[in-house]
Amino acid sequence: MFKNRTYYGMACALLATMLWAGAFVVARLAVGQISPMTLGASRWFIALLILCTFTLPRVKKEWPVAKKFLPQIIAAALTGVAAYSPLSYFAAQTTSAINLSLISVTTPIFIVIISSAMGQKQSLNTWLGCTIALLGSFYLVCNGEIDRLMGLQFASGDILMLLAAVGFAVYSLILRKIPEGLSQLTIMTLMSFFAVLMLIPCVIWESTQPTMVFNMNGVVFFSIVFSAVCSSIIAWFTWNIGLQHAGPATSGMIYYSLPLWGGLFAFVFLGETMGMVHLVSGVLIIGGIVWASRSPKPVASETPAYSQT
Repeated sequence: MFKNRTYYGMACALLATMLWAGAFVVARLAVGQISPMTLGASRWFIALLILCTFTLPRVKKEWPVAKKFLPQIIAAALTGVAAYSPLSYFAAQTTSAINLSLISVTTPIFIVIISSAMGQKQSLNTWLGCTIALLGSFYLVCNGEIDRLMGLQFASGDILMLLAAVGFAVYSLILRKIPEGLSQLTIMTLMSFFAVLMLIPCVIWESTQPTMVFNMNGVVFFSIVFSAVCSSIIAWFTWNIGLQHAGPATSGMIYYSLPLWGGLFAFVFLGETMGMVHLVSGVLIIGGIVWASRSPKPVASETPAYSQT
């Protein structure tokens, strides 16, 4: 279907972003019925069980290669999965929801900055597209009231959320290249295993808190299963493919559309309103993504060009 592997990667990154946005809407249905750490650990445990039912023979076959790549997989599980939930949870204790939203959408620009620091040259189109999409995300999160940005008060939780955003950027860069003979399914299985191990202490700590709640009902069950299948297995699998074929910078641009999809799904499934703010931010975000994906114009040479065969 996709002859151009970059477009294939972009489509996978877009699907992952849409599924994550949908997971936020589903998670909101279960607010007050299951604690955040428990939900996070439950979704990854279920995801691990599902993956193990059909990936263990592949993992065994690819283990000689995976063993050499294990430090990167463990680092990805820590920075992109296990650390994100606790950091965002603790951040929410001391900062506002708008601050959390604003900081979370800075992940793509950290991808570009870290990539540049690692020697990967970024085009002017990438920087411009990144800035435009970032402005669109900020405009949406602020509900079109730019003055709200000027009056924001930052707290210690903002530092924690910033660390979470940087962590996801690092995760995206860690898995941008995988060795030959190692499949995404094996990476997902091993990453889920280590993520569950890392989240167990968080759940134990949460169980000792007076705010701990776990009411198993239809909504909570659906939230866990949807998160495990869609936002854990499918979304992370397709995001990794997007990183591999489209690159972390381009995938990061697409990630900017997450709050836009979240607003659309909330409108369709939760009955929340949409207005001009969503239209303007959508134009900025999509425009930034399109601009960033443009190939830079070749620089004209003063000497005749010779074809290579």
